Amino acid sequence: MINELTLEKLQWSLLCEALAAEANTIEGNQSCLTLKPRFDKLDIELRWQDVLPLRDLLRSGYRPPIGELPEMHLTFRAVSLGQILEGEAIWSVYTLLQMVRSVHQFAMDKQERCKTLGKFYRLIHPLPKLARMIEKTISPDGDLLDDASPELTRIRQQKLSMRRKIEQTIKQLLTDQDVEAYVQDKIFTIRSDRYVVPMRVDGRGRVKGSIYDTSSSGQTLYMELAEVRPMNDALLELESSEKLEILRIFKELSAHIATDLEVIDNNYKQLVELDILTAEAALAVKLDAGSAVLRNKPGLSFIRARHPLLEMRQDFKTIANNVGLEEGQLSLIVSGPNAGGKTVVLKTVGLLHLMVKARLLLPLDEKSEVYLFDNIFVEIGDAQNLSANLSTFSGHLIGLKPVLLNAGPTDLILLDELAVGTEPQTGSAIGQAVLEELANRQSTAIVTTHYDNLKSLAINDTRFRNGSMEFSTKNLQPTYRLVLDIPGQSYGLEVAEQIGLPRHVIERAKDLRGRSSSNMEQILDSWMALRDEAQEEKTRYNQLKLDMESQKHRWEQDRAALANAKQDTSAKIKARYQDQIDRLKQEYEGMLEELKELLKEQKKAPSSPDQLRDLTKDWQNRLDGKNRGIQGSLEDVAHEFFSVDKLPGRPAAIGDLKEGSRVYIVSMQKAAVVSKVQGEPNITIEVKAGLLKIKPQLADLRILGDEKPELTKGKSKDRTKSTVAPTRDKGEVSFTIPTLTNSLDLRGMDADGAIDRTWGFIDKAVLRGESFVILIHGHGTDTLKRALRRALAKDAPYALDFRPGEPEEGGDGVTVVQLRH
Repeated sequence: MINELTLEKLQWSLLCEALAAEANTIEGNQSCLTLKPRFDKLDIELRWQDVLPLRDLLRSGYRPPIGELPEMHLTFRAVSLGQILEGEAIWSVYTLLQMVRSVHQFAMDKQERCKTLGKFYRLIHPLPKLARMIEKTISPDGDLLDDASPELTRIRQQKLSMRRKIEQTIKQLLTDQDVEAYVQDKIFTIRSDRYVVPMRVDGRGRVKGSIYDTSSSGQTLYMELAEVRPMNDALLELESSEKLEILRIFKELSAHIATDLEVIDNNYKQLVELDILTAEAALAVKLDAGSAVLRNKPGLSFIRARHPLLEMRQDFKTIANNVGLEEGQLSLIVSGPNAGGKTVVLKTVGLLHLMVKARLLLPLDEKSEVYLFDNIFVEIGDAQNLSANLSTFSGHLIGLKPVLLNAGPTDLILLDELAVGTEPQTGSAIGQAVLEELANRQSTAIVTTHYDNLKSLAINDTRFRNGSMEFSTKNLQPTYRLVLDIPGQSYGLEVAEQIGLPRHVIERAKDLRGRSSSNMEQILDSWMALRDEAQEEKTRYNQLKLDMESQKHRWEQDRAALANAKQDTSAKIKARYQDQIDRLKQEYEGMLEELKELLKEQKKAPSSPDQLRDLTKDWQNRLDGKNRGIQGSLEDVAHEFFSVDKLPGRPAAIGDLKEGSRVYIVSMQKAAVVSKVQGEPNITIEVKAGLLKIKPQLADLRILGDEKPELTKGKSKDRTKSTVAPTRDKGEVSFTIPTLTNSLDLRGMDADGAIDRTWGFIDKAVLRGESFVILIHGHGTDTLKRALRRALAKDAPYALDFRPGEPEEGGDGVTVVQLRH
């Protein structure tokens, strides 16, 4: 068991308070506040298996619906002893049952996502019948409802009627001259559960009634008027009957609770346990905490460890540090500037070891390795005690004594500013002797120091390892980062200079410090400067790597989104065409019925040969129009997309592109020529496709060799051959170029079929990202043209504009539709 002094010095109680703040039940809160680091490896691993899925569930925005819940052990004990519960206690049972129902439903819904909830779903059992019984009987404040039983309803109605009768009688009596003359105030009140009237003292014996109370001054008598006495007696009798009925109902409810007490008690324990687990998971979310590898041998290997209390501070950016010992190393000696973070590193290691022994998740990398030390000895802070006549140094030595007497191979020792408070030569000698003794005992230790001889231990003894807190020589500020294997400087003179000590004092201090010390610090300064430069380069490299990975991730997301959009839109288009086919089928069946009726009429009254020819031609035209409509729709579905694996060329890289390079634009299915390229950091590409100027994304381009882009197998031939329009003075693009994918030939179709096919064609154009489509309807009688343009104006499923074609586009025989994405 970790001793209380260690818990106090590492501020364990503050962490417990943070954990308790995440709990909702009273018992869960108390359990968190009194949590102790006392668990073994199996307990920890099992606990982490439960908390980790809950942590992930909370991160995704879901939390078990556990609200405030009072401590209920006294209630359960009273029921087990056969006692009758009061209304508030019974309502607390109802609150518990309602919470059980909510948690049970939540666990059922989320058990696939969080296996921990599956366990609780099996362990808790709602009692809906008992919950409904309590809900229909008791109000949230613990009082019985008027309709809790027929008898209670009757009694309360009679009480209400009797009160009204008494009050009405008193009001009438107060107007009587014999009574009114002695009334103190024309009001009534209640004394000893009886209605009384305040009377003057001189009314005694003059007004019939009984005196039940007197005012503190003695000037007012509270009298029950004689006429009211029988009604007061009746009211008291009703109240007595009411109490008996209430007692009977509470007794009945208590008996029902006693019947299910074992289930109720188990439900309560499971909710409290889930509440505690949820609190631990919520704390882990705050700390961005996870599990670690539990070592079987003593040692230390923390990766990106953060101090949990500092991590929770919103006004503080916590620095993550790697803290560890290699194989065969026993002590880490941390040096560096004052206020540079040495003590924080020490406390971080200690507090994280307490957390793991308390089964809490840890704010460090999951590849970190943690050993479960039997004891943690801590000597941190000023040990001065004036009342005990102890100096800082003597107090420090008294703290070291039990460590040196009891430390063993399975103990962790944390010593802050080892052997300070005396002259440096003696202090450093004692410090070295202490470290060597701890190493001889095979104890794991972390110490902080400014003594040079302790820093040099690691040079000659492999049991020791140096570490230093980084200090920026550029701005003379600590960075709070731990650098392993390098001893650190105190930077005392630099800090003194920054604080503003007189310049001549600082110069004199440099002279007094000595040349050897200066040379050693110059070497360390030079090394630190080189290391800072290397770190900056590494940071730039890592940032570039992150940017590239981020860009790659965005591209992958965009590609996935486009694929999903294409799949969804394709399904909608196919559904539209299936609806069209179903409608055409119905029309064919209708036409067939018409033909059958026509044949019957011909049998009865045959038509002339000319009439039959006209009739046959009319029916042939109708059938041809329907056939063209459905054939075109089926062709469009079959040839809807290009095959990705047969796209021309190869994916483009920025190094492949230069002015004049031939490329293929995948989204537009067009060949183009690169007209402008701008490289990193902001890549910009401009291409020309015919007379169109476009700025596509690099991922949308494929490099073409000598081959010309072809449509994949199964694509129908161009309905309208692409042509290059002559350049005009007022702009690069003066008219829309018809291609296979942006033009639709509707000539010869009836208006309904042409409109249906137009909507399907526009669906595909939107999917491909087209900006324009060309509807070819010809001139004819203008019926088809007017119907198409009327539909585009009133019934279009997309935002669009349209216009008649330019002469180069086909004039008024085509309609150019601009799609507004």
